[in-house]
Amino acid sequence: SQAMRSIGGQFQPTSSVELRNQLRAEFGREFEVIATQNFLVVQPKGRGNRWPKMFEQCHRSFVTYMERRGVKVRQGRFPMVAVVLPDARAMYDEIARLGIDVSRVAGLYANKCNRVMTHDGGAISMIAATVRHEAAHQSAFNCGVHSRVNDTPSWVTEGIGQMFEPDAMSSGRSGTRLVERVNTDSVRQLRDTIDMDDPNEVARWVDRMIRSDDLFRNPTTIHTAYALAWSMMFYLAERDTEAFADVLNFTATRPPFETYRSGQRMIDFERVVGTDVRDFSNQLTRFVASLP
Repeated sequence: SQAMRSIGGQFQPTSSVELRNQLRAEFGREFEVIATQNFLVVQPKGRGNRWPKMFEQCHRSFVTYMERRGVKVRQGRFPMVAVVLPDARAMYDEIARLGIDVSRVAGLYANKCNRVMTHDGGAISMIAATVRHEAAHQSAFNCGVHSRVNDTPSWVTEGIGQMFEPDAMSSGRSGTRLVERVNTDSVRQLRDTIDMDDPNEVARWVDRMIRSDDLFRNPTTIHTAYALAWSMMFYLAERDTEAFADVLNFTATRPPFETYRSGQRMIDFERVVGTDVRDFSNQLTRFVASLP
């Protein structure tokens, strides 16, 4: 914060027309820029309306889902940008150009430039699930569900991303049966790596998840971390909607540029969710056991 200073004037977002022209100049003649209500979608020429419709539907479904559960959602002041590259190699070249270090992804949300990026050269079912995950991140940060300037626990942000991977969550049918909202890959990962019949083991994982983001940084635990984050947020969304909204509204309004220390993360969790880790883990264990 010592490098920050106040400047004069007011923030003026780039207009849709200006941004569209900038994107055309940036990506060149082989690409087109399609405008929707909430997006500017950069894609190779001749790809039609499939990608613009997907991004728009993802965002609208996200907003509707959150508003119905009492989560505070604000209206964006400028269009979001989604970039579809022709194949995986082109996507990795673009990611490298932006200075982002990743490997083997079908898409990502780049917070610093506020863009979702994916490619059009693989199995659409796998790519679409990744796009829905990354689009949920973009919607969450642009709608104020997450804050760009505070330290939000990864179990919250990644849990939300995992929640929106199933097609039913982003196709306007999120009010259908619970079985269609379940992230089956996350359920499988949990059952393969954690003894979900042992509440004590579940509690140990949940405790670590709440206290720090270390599980997401360790390659041996990262996949289980994503699955557990999904189960925690999905449980709250399905069984304790008030706590689900409280978690998101609280984390979105924490003080900016403040380190979120382990002990405080636990204190806040138990206060906002209204139970201790042991009871929460017991409830989570029963909930996951009930899933198909």
